Amino acid sequence: MWQEDILVLPDDLIAFAWSAPMRDLAAKLELSDVGLKKLLTRCGVAPPPQGYWNKIRAGKGVPSLPKAPPRRPGELGRASVDARFKKVLTIAAPIASNGPFASALVPEDLDELHAQELKAIGKVSVPQTLDRPHTGLVQLLKQEQRRRDKNAEREWTFDEPKFDNPLGKRRLKIFNALFLALSKRGHDGHVYERDGEIHAGAAIGDTHVGLEIGIVGSYRTVRQYGYLRPAPDLPASTRLRCGSIRGSTARIQFPGRMTVTPSLNLRLLRSRLRSSWPARKSSVLACGKPRSVQSESGLKRRSSARNG
Repeated sequence: MWQEDILVLPDDLIAFAWSAPMRDLAAKLELSDVGLKKLLTRCGVAPPPQGYWNKIRAGKGVPSLPKAPPRRPGELGRASVDARFKKVLTIAAPIASNGPFASALVPEDLDELHAQELKAIGKVSVPQTLDRPHTGLVQLLKQEQRRRDKNAEREWTFDEPKFDNPLGKRRLKIFNALFLALSKRGHDGHVYERDGEIHAGAAIGDTHVGLEIGIVGSYRTVRQYGYLRPAPDLPASTRLRCGSIRGSTARIQFPGRMTVTPSLNLRLLRSRLRSSWPARKSSVLACGKPRSVQSESGLKRRSSARNG
């Protein structure tokens, strides 16, 4: 949603779109009828069919006013529209953080919603290859292939593939399985690489959840791009845990087959129906250590050296 946009009830937007010919409605908003139709289409609102107003003037039967589809898990239950719609529509308040949340597709009880989504997704196994990747992984996989091609052409390059190690490949396969499972319910997922690390998120309706796959227990690390990363020779059998970046850990553990647990996103719905994918804030490094753990005497010595 753009900062200047407003939230309105979907049924109010549909009623407006069907209240008069498109040209008359567009004039109220100082838009062209084509521009208004594009805005409505973007919000999932179809205008009346061609000839609708001619049939009304002729006293013929016309289709009844459609209703907005029921709110799905994670959706706002609101339509985000251009601020110019304030002239003709009432701004709708967001759904309260304590509910009610119920719709024809969303039970009020969170445990019931959890069971409903878990049953619909079913049991999912991690594929052995990435031959059929989810669209959210395609760009990263293409980027990795370009790095392999460069390495094959040259004797040395600093931009080597980032996830060709056993654990990196396995994490990508797990994200692929998660995203394919979520797509069964009309949700989406996305990964990208930054500083040699995989960053991921899922879109559950209008709710965005940052995801991470971490290692359970202690493990060896190496320094890459100024950060401590898992050692590239860690075995693929390393025990992993999947959770949200904001700390809501899903009850999924690997290796082996897995049941994709919607608690990863559904447990967040009561407290927030919309949020941005949280950015992971890294420590500011100085002399190879976070500033927060540098000794006071070390800071004094560097300060004296600068002043001396």
